[in-house]
Amino acid sequence: MRPAADRAGRPALRALVLADVLGLRRGVAGARGDIRLPATTSGAHPGERAVSAEHGAPTFAEFVVKAYADGETIRALSDATGRSYGTVRSALVAGGVRLRKRGHRPATTMMAVADARARREELSAELLRARLSSGLTGAAAGRRAGISQSKVSKVETGRLLPKVVDVQRLADVYGVPPEVRRRLLALADKVSRDAGHRRAVLHRGVARRQVVVARTEAAASTVRVFAICGVPPRLLREVGPRRRLVAVLAEGALRAAPEHWDLLRALSLRPEVELGVIPWYTPVTLPDAGFVVLDEVMVVFDLVSGNVVITDPDDVRGHLKAFRKLHAGAVFGDAFRRLLDEVRADYRRLT
Repeated sequence: MRPAADRAGRPALRALVLADVLGLRRGVAGARGDIRLPATTSGAHPGERAVSAEHGAPTFAEFVVKAYADGETIRALSDATGRSYGTVRSALVAGGVRLRKRGHRPATTMMAVADARARREELSAELLRARLSSGLTGAAAGRRAGISQSKVSKVETGRLLPKVVDVQRLADVYGVPPEVRRRLLALADKVSRDAGHRRAVLHRGVARRQVVVARTEAAASTVRVFAICGVPPRLLREVGPRRRLVAVLAEGALRAAPEHWDLLRALSLRPEVELGVIPWYTPVTLPDAGFVVLDEVMVVFDLVSGNVVITDPDDVRGHLKAFRKLHAGAVFGDAFRRLLDEVRADYRRLT
């Protein structure tokens, strides 16, 4: 794994250089000689003075707030100052900084998880903010709430999903105003439901979940299929009454299935089937795996030993959006059949 500074790129390097110049790296004297950031202790406030006031140099908190506003990441600032990730994050939260979302994904991501991640990040930041406002340490808050200090820390850094009852206890310990308490509990409830939706589980055989998938597919009025390698089984089965099948194949998937070319040509002529292929020359980013969208309620990834099922509404909408982009890059009807004829001709020349 590359060092954090490499992963963060230029911002991490810029923060490191600036911290060295200002003498804000733990245990490293700055250019002034007498500017040194004291080691953090469990009782130290995130915004404690890091330098002598007579020089007017920035405090640790001022430095990280300014650098974060300039685009640095928390991880880069942690590396630059020698402080822990949690200490930097606490300083930002104590300074009233609105934290950016962690782990940004490109807009073309297959999983629309931004909203759920934002809610989880907001909950952890608000709990940290409430504790700092109360003046309690993590250990003291944990004792009063009946949970461990380690759990309090993991909840505040977003590494652990808290139960609603834990949030309720912490809100009571911190003595937050009623409106803040309601907001925290609503967030905790939503984050908990997000996690329940978002558990992608491998289902095998005829277990109860597998039966649910079969019933959902049987009841679906529109089945959308994307295949990146080979012809998906759903194209080889008879299309049920009052059902619309929309299938998009990568050209590689089409070329890999000469035994099904006649069937695919016949399917492309049926009114209830919309069958297309994305030519190799089309500038479309293909996902890593094929998938099936059943109406607007379920996404299924078929594997050799079972399937992965997604039912979260945000994720389903994300896959529908991705499918529409793939659909826009495909050719259908006569153009599909012409491409199929070209593939046949290539196959004959090779054999």
